[in-house]
Amino acid sequence: MIQSKHDQCRYQYLTLTNGLRVLLVEDSGSKKSAISATIAMGHFQDPTECEGLSHLLEHMLFLGCQKFNRPNHLADYLSSSGGHVNAWTGTEHSSFYFDTLTQALGPALEQFSAMLQQPNFSVTDIESEIHSIDAEFRLKQKDDLRCLYQVHKETCNHAHPFSKFSVGNSQVFSQFSASELQKMLRTMHSLHYHATNICLCVVSDLPLDQSSTLVKQYFEAIPQREKVPAQELPPLYLPEHLGLILKVVPIKTARRMIVTFALPDIQPYYRSKPLYLLSHLIGDEGQGSLLSHLKKQGLATNLSAGGGIHGSNFKDFNINLQLTVKGASQWSRVLTDIFAYLKLIKRKGISRWRFDERKQFNQLAFDFHDKPRSIELASGLSEQMHHYPQEHLLIGEYLMDSYEPELIQSILAQLNPDNMRLKLIMPELETDREARWYSTPYAVEKLSASLRQQLLDANIAPDMQLPEANPYLCVRTEPHQMDPAFSLPQQLISNTGFKFWFGQDPHFNQPKGELYLSFDSAAIEDSPELRCYKRIWTSMVQDKLNQQYYQAMIAGLNFHFYAHQGGFSLHTSGFSDRQFELAEQIVYDVMRFEFSDNQFEHARARQWQAMQNNLLNKPINRLFTRLSVLLQPLSDSPLDMLPILDTATPEKMRTMQYQLLKQLHLDAFAYGDWSEQQARTFSANISTALLAKAQPIASIPRRIVSLESAQRYLLPVRCQPGENAVLLYLQSPDRSVGGIARSILTEQLLSGPFFNQLRTEKQLGYVVGSGYMPYNQHPGIGFYIQSPTHSVENLVMHIDSFLLRATELIQSIPEQEWKGLKSSISKQLTASDTSLSMRSQRLWLAIGNQDRDFDQQHQLSTQIERLSLNEVVLFLEQLIKGGKPAQLLLYNQPGPNDDVQLKGEIISNMSKFKASAPLVS
Repeated sequence: MIQSKHDQCRYQYLTLTNGLRVLLVEDSGSKKSAISATIAMGHFQDPTECEGLSHLLEHMLFLGCQKFNRPNHLADYLSSSGGHVNAWTGTEHSSFYFDTLTQALGPALEQFSAMLQQPNFSVTDIESEIHSIDAEFRLKQKDDLRCLYQVHKETCNHAHPFSKFSVGNSQVFSQFSASELQKMLRTMHSLHYHATNICLCVVSDLPLDQSSTLVKQYFEAIPQREKVPAQELPPLYLPEHLGLILKVVPIKTARRMIVTFALPDIQPYYRSKPLYLLSHLIGDEGQGSLLSHLKKQGLATNLSAGGGIHGSNFKDFNINLQLTVKGASQWSRVLTDIFAYLKLIKRKGISRWRFDERKQFNQLAFDFHDKPRSIELASGLSEQMHHYPQEHLLIGEYLMDSYEPELIQSILAQLNPDNMRLKLIMPELETDREARWYSTPYAVEKLSASLRQQLLDANIAPDMQLPEANPYLCVRTEPHQMDPAFSLPQQLISNTGFKFWFGQDPHFNQPKGELYLSFDSAAIEDSPELRCYKRIWTSMVQDKLNQQYYQAMIAGLNFHFYAHQGGFSLHTSGFSDRQFELAEQIVYDVMRFEFSDNQFEHARARQWQAMQNNLLNKPINRLFTRLSVLLQPLSDSPLDMLPILDTATPEKMRTMQYQLLKQLHLDAFAYGDWSEQQARTFSANISTALLAKAQPIASIPRRIVSLESAQRYLLPVRCQPGENAVLLYLQSPDRSVGGIARSILTEQLLSGPFFNQLRTEKQLGYVVGSGYMPYNQHPGIGFYIQSPTHSVENLVMHIDSFLLRATELIQSIPEQEWKGLKSSISKQLTASDTSLSMRSQRLWLAIGNQDRDFDQQHQLSTQIERLSLNEVVLFLEQLIKGGKPAQLLLYNQPGPNDDVQLKGEIISNMSKFKASAPLVS
């Protein structure tokens, strides 16, 4: 099995006596053990008369089995050992995965194996879970991606299983009695859930022989059956399904064009990756690129290439564009430019050096990639076991060792008008059809002969050119010698306007680094108008940087420029060689940024559309957004920003840019493979050459609004009609280490019971949960529900009833379970970081929290271990029943005249409330 250069894991691939394929990963640095089982079965295997049955099967496996009869038995067990379980059902595969502390791995594997082998399929649970699936379906009815997916299904070959309705709902399932569904579920399970159809991956810090023993103990009992022969699938598209224009009206405001070309399955060509090479050329964003050309014409703002559905006998290759209003009205011109650029690639793009360049980049990416979390690693590998041979399991996604120019040319030949499906997604289109299940308006037209010929005759514009050889690709790959004095970050500069921290990585031994530059601007505090203009400005700057430094980005020098509460930030990451040089140049460009009126207008329009679409988000998402805005003094709501965006001008933007950059404070942190001298030179260059023109200021404190009051605050939020949602936020009295520890433990103790009682038992909705929710590092806890069937008052009543019984519930927890939960959280807090980026992010957060000893995680771990159950009970009683509780209840208000009867003090004007409310640090 080919491993990357710095991969310290040990691997063992084995096949059990029953035929089950297993990959064991020994990772001594893993925080948790993680397990994933992927089954070669998905919604393609649904019976024609009962579409969505595989999705129902996925749900039913969690609701008890012969050996462990209680619903959610595995989830409940894992919650006390710092783990969680989840699953998905795709077209041709289904996957179940979980993580846990290693000491709980044996019992967890026993439950996981029993759950996969012997599900109960209780008639009562089937009837109950149909409501959950229906709630999930209704939740997705307002999802543009799901709506577009259904149009796709209706306009392909109906004999292909892709066309099936994969989710299922009460309308489908109500055609059958629960006992009939039970019989179908048992048949489906028996056919597909057997050893030769399952791939299992276990990632753990246990030695391989111990993992092997556990796997054999619990999984060799899975029955061995003859593998069901692979389906002989018909073509996904017949001739009448190609050469089409699909016109779709979206729910949210969007103007998109998706150009899809129908291809056969390309998985067999993973060693040459022809579509990867083409995606790189088409998706280039530098000078001369297709996107650059379209931006100059004012036709498009974004372009990506290479996505699309895929399966065992099909692959869609997509070119996806975000169009301007002008581009939407001239979409045929945009399409013609795409075909002109494809013509350029056919003439000049299949050179050996281009393949070798991508091969070199992929090898670097493979050798120096960040190690994913254990659960992500296990989940990915168990799926890849179905696609790659053993020796390529780890490198398959990166491998490029076979240059096949004839294959690339044959694929390019298929990127033609007759093999195209063009999707236009715009609000102004005329339609004459409505998609089933999602009521999406759409129309289907055949590509006209004149447009077809126009595409074939497309002329390559003079400014179109393919990217040159990448100047950033040759990097130093041997790390510097590390100085122990910098194993923890040290402050090299501490001035009023500039603080710079530097640390060297003593553990990962990679030639990589992470650099954070966070600018606070004095003008932010007093000007909501400037905060709105700042969003437009950062969007324009990021666009400019993407074009100018795209080659650096694809060579592993990543950068992200974005707005934050106090101003704006630049984060760079990747190979350390030339990263300081790149960051200096970017900061120079930012400080001297110039823009045209057209660039401003496009950025303003994007922000306006984003704000409008935010108002159309799912109710629960709207509530979370509004909570964030209310608690953070320097945040503004979409409703507040839209009037400013409506009247924004480029002239005012130039004034605002001057104000934004006039008074600044910079907090910076560099961590990774750099020498002290390199760090000092970089900080000096930033300080003297780039910040000299700005007046230095102190950093802006990140405070939050205090919710302490004699009664609960109520905040109604206008949402799209259809479903009701509530979010109850409990604010901790303080942000001390003790307050954080109590909040985390309280939420962990209540999350499982809250979900089980209100989601599984009461079936209040599909979206039910709780979470530890800190804002500006101040702790808090949230409880939320979105429901298609229950009123706001009823949802609030259920949450309050649960919380009133919560102290008794906590007091009834067995001592052993309580100790296990504390130990689990404590170990997670103090576990080793799994990647350089994770460690640098943790240290950067510590700097922001004034944690100069970088030991808050250990302090928190110690506090959690010391807390008694009674202290948590007292803390919860203070949150719920205290004389001045700090509570905020957010809920949807579909219409201005809807009267919701709830107790509390209504916040009728959020801006006034924030202006007068006390702030806490």
